[in-house]
Amino acid sequence: MGKEYKKTEFEFPIVIVTVGIVIGLLLAFISSVAVHETSDKNFCGMCHTMKPMVDAYKMDVHGGAGKHGMEVKCVDCHLPHDSVASYLVTKIQTGFHDIYAQNFYDLDKIDWEEKRKHREHFVYDSACLACHTNLKEATMSNLKSFKGHRAYFAGKTDKKCVSCHENVGHKNLGRYLPEQHMSNSIKEK
Repeated sequence: MGKEYKKTEFEFPIVIVTVGIVIGLLLAFISSVAVHETSDKNFCGMCHTMKPMVDAYKMDVHGGAGKHGMEVKCVDCHLPHDSVASYLVTKIQTGFHDIYAQNFYDLDKIDWEEKRKHREHFVYDSACLACHTNLKEATMSNLKSFKGHRAYFAGKTDKKCVSCHENVGHKNLGRYLPEQHMSNSIKEK
């Protein structure tokens, strides 16, 4: 007869660890794909309530419009970029809120103009600064930019990027929103 295979006491833990690593890697891959696939205008625009925002976004430099346009994903502005944990937690919270709202809110009664007044709550400075990394240095060498951003970079104001840059990311958004809310429109630039 052939050689008999002798089991060792180390075999079981090695199998468990190997299976755990494989499952962990598989879950990490699936999570990464899910995060990526739920991050752009195609996913975010699936709900009809987001159509005005997607249409205005396409006309903005951040939506790829114009000579210097660059298409950024919705999550590039609407999720914090200060840490991976904060990014993922906010993405999950926002996603669940949006699913709940889509299914249980009276969507025709959402006052989008009123929501725009609170844009500081859903556009993050860490997101702006993740792309505009050279803004602080450029501000120091450009007098016009310096005057506009001096207090911000010195920490002497509570204003956020979108406090001054009201329509960033969604050019002329007020023109795309349902007409019932146009009387309260934020001035379009």
